[in-house]
Amino acid sequence: MGIRTERELNPPRQVHGTGARPLVRRALWIAGTALAFVLLAVLGLGLGSLFSFGEPARPEPEPAPTARSAPRPVAEPAPAPPPPRPSAPTPVAAPAPPPPAPATTPEQEPLIKPPALPLPARLQVRQAILRGIRELNDELARCPADPVTRTPPTARAALVLDAVAEAGAVRLANGQLDAEGPVNDRFVSCARSVLEGKQFAVSGAAPGTRLRLIIPLGANGNSLSIPSASLTEAAAN
Repeated sequence: MGIRTERELNPPRQVHGTGARPLVRRALWIAGTALAFVLLAVLGLGLGSLFSFGEPARPEPEPAPTARSAPRPVAEPAPAPPPPRPSAPTPVAAPAPPPPAPATTPEQEPLIKPPALPLPARLQVRQAILRGIRELNDELARCPADPVTRTPPTARAALVLDAVAEAGAVRLANGQLDAEGPVNDRFVSCARSVLEGKQFAVSGAAPGTRLRLIIPLGANGNSLSIPSASLTEAAAN
């Protein structure tokens, strides 16, 4: 066996109660350390709130709203002018009363005017005109006498002459053809040239009286049927 040291030969004796002291000390040390850490943390927080390093971050201000131009005012249509008020009628002076009518009552014109030339006088004027036309037979015989057939033969055809009464005479004025069928136009033109403007002495017709002489044409339209002629008053215009 080897040589043992004095410690091994004589191990120290443990005193009763000394083994628990290191545990207590360790526990106190841990508790003190934890308490110191807590105090330091609280102190650091307090100092940090008192001394702030740098300014805290502030939110950037929102941009100011852009000013919009106000809409242009729209001109409202002018209100319609009120309708003109009717002006008060100007008082009109009452007309003077008409003068009293004369006592005599004017004669009223008859509804049917009497003929300007009574029937007996018209027959007398007709005879005088026809007598004067017969005296012109030689001139009428020189007119063209080519026969023309009318269809139908009874169709009306006559030479109508305007007549105007003058002082003691009757003058034949313009003439015109009134026919429903063909006639000898050359004969009619010649007969008009012979009769128009002729004057025949008559009596019983007031000057200015207008008449109409109707002389039928013959069946062949180339002659005047003088005995069948009629005389009427001209229609008033």
